[in-house]
Amino acid sequence: MVVALLALLSAVRPLVAVPLAAQSKPKNNRATPVTAGAALIGGWTGTATVPLPDSVIVVPVLYTFTPSGTTISGQAMVPGQGTGPISNVVLTGRQVRFRVTAPEGKLLEHQGTFGADGTIEGMVNLDNQPIAKFKIAPRKDSKSLPKK
Repeated sequence: MVVALLALLSAVRPLVAVPLAAQSKPKNNRATPVTAGAALIGGWTGTATVPLPDSVIVVPVLYTFTPSGTTISGQAMVPGQGTGPISNVVLTGRQVRFRVTAPEGKLLEHQGTFGADGTIEGMVNLDNQPIAKFKIAPRKDSKSLPKK
């Protein structure tokens, strides 16, 4: 299970936040339209904390969210573990949900909340069971434009 989480989390790349006030609610749990998900577009970096019986493992994670037609998709990465696609991105108010498909095909469901500081914190679930907590923040280098 830890290997599956690491594999999935390794596919996630950094993201960039956009003001939530500019977002609209998706209908019928469809993928989030790009205009509503502008807060996610870009790179995010952070950690996933996996509880074990006698300790915890803290794993670096990277998420990149990109416009894909009229929806948002992306890639997730855990350094040294691999990458996987991000799909099913849904924003509802300050809540965000998305799925990462691990290299071995397992589906890691992420559910998080935008904090006042611009970070996203939440849980990663596998087979409807929580397996890790995650916290990500917009990557500083993905916010800045190239200097002329």
